[in-house]
Amino acid sequence: MSDNFIRHGFQNVFRVEKVITFFYMEISKDFHYDGESHDFWEMVYIDKGEMICTADTNQFTLKSGELTFHKPNEFHNLSGNKSIAPNVSIVTFECKSREMKHFEGKIIRLNAEEKALLSMLFTEGLSCFRPADPRNPLLQRLEKIPDAPFGSEQMTKNLLEIFLIKLWRNKDVLTKQSRLNVCVNGIDVPVDVKEILDYLEEHIYDRLTIADVARAVGKSESAVKNLFSLYREGGIMRYYNFLKIQEAKKLIREGKYNMAQIADMLRFDTPQYFSKCFKMQTHMTPAEYKRSIIS
Repeated sequence: MSDNFIRHGFQNVFRVEKVITFFYMEISKDFHYDGESHDFWEMVYIDKGEMICTADTNQFTLKSGELTFHKPNEFHNLSGNKSIAPNVSIVTFECKSREMKHFEGKIIRLNAEEKALLSMLFTEGLSCFRPADPRNPLLQRLEKIPDAPFGSEQMTKNLLEIFLIKLWRNKDVLTKQSRLNVCVNGIDVPVDVKEILDYLEEHIYDRLTIADVARAVGKSESAVKNLFSLYREGGIMRYYNFLKIQEAKKLIREGKYNMAQIADMLRFDTPQYFSKCFKMQTHMTPAEYKRSIIS
């Protein structure tokens, strides 16, 4: 007698075939890895701090709580931002599922549920796999742990596939393109630094403090100082003063205002202080600079 039951198979949107590396690192702010490319996927998650990532020829900043993927055969590397020491989790694996293409060029911000799932994935994965050389997990040699918990390899595979599905559903995503580092005067810096520099230039005729800049870019004063140090030594206010003197030189060349007016426009306390700052940077007074201009 036949039954009326309908037996359904399962759609497998992600099928992870093999795992290559599985590790967590606490590294210094000055860390640098020369980079590599390989024919499998790499998943990078920043637990704390920030890192500068390279994908092919593009650099971008990966921040705390964010995850990205490097597709097969894409050259990539990691560096500290010389400001904040990061913690990073990396999993590399083989997966030929077409849905992996969804992750290309994206940065995903993990929610609480996804962070908990990632923690479960690492707990399970590290119960059955370990780096052959714990001092250098980037060597990408993984070995199985004898007497691992029952079913831990299958659990690791299943958790990774579930995690990928959760990430695919996640809408809190931005593109790597939006987080690219930029070149300012020949120096590669995060876009956050460019935002600070732009703000200083836009307010050259104001009188700013570090607190003003921090409020404007939505960061703490210490974060602003650390970010600026990636561009130039000497401090952000010293640089702001440098910009003012450069603007003063332009105003002097244009010849529309006298020295007292220029000092007032650029918010120097007195003409005398303006002259002192001008000479410290140019090794001549404003009047001497004016006489040196070739007309």
